[in-house]
Amino acid sequence: MKTRTIIEELTQEDLVTLFSSATEGSSWLDITAPERTGIEVNPDDCREDVWAKSVLAGHKIKCFDYYAEGETYGGLGRVIKKDGTGVYFVGLDEIKKGLAKCADGSFTEDDGERKWLAECFENFKNGGYDTDLSEAEALMQVIMFGELIYG
Repeated sequence: MKTRTIIEELTQEDLVTLFSSATEGSSWLDITAPERTGIEVNPDDCREDVWAKSVLAGHKIKCFDYYAEGETYGGLGRVIKKDGTGVYFVGLDEIKKGLAKCADGSFTEDDGERKWLAECFENFKNGGYDTDLSEAEALMQVIMFGELIYG
């Protein structure tokens, strides 16, 4: 039997959880939002709230891969900075597709990798409270690169 996961909705809270879990303590990943989006930012919004609001308003955030060394992966629009950093432009559709790929594991032949990514997705889906840095980084890798690059 073949199945396919479709992510129908992501909330601001979902995105804040993903972004904060993936970037807090990460040595390779950073995110910025576009400067002029027209979104309403409250004084008590954290940076992850701004990123989430930008994505939900239809904008793409910039995800920086500091380990890129001049290499990029996947089909997302990207630019290589002079220092070799990869820059990925990620919007809501890319996030939904990447998370669905993690849930399905259809892009990998490695059973261990497939099982682990499905577990990462389930932890995230169930509120993200059990999602640690390595799991959130794995979800972001699939979102950005279409596969696991850094394990």
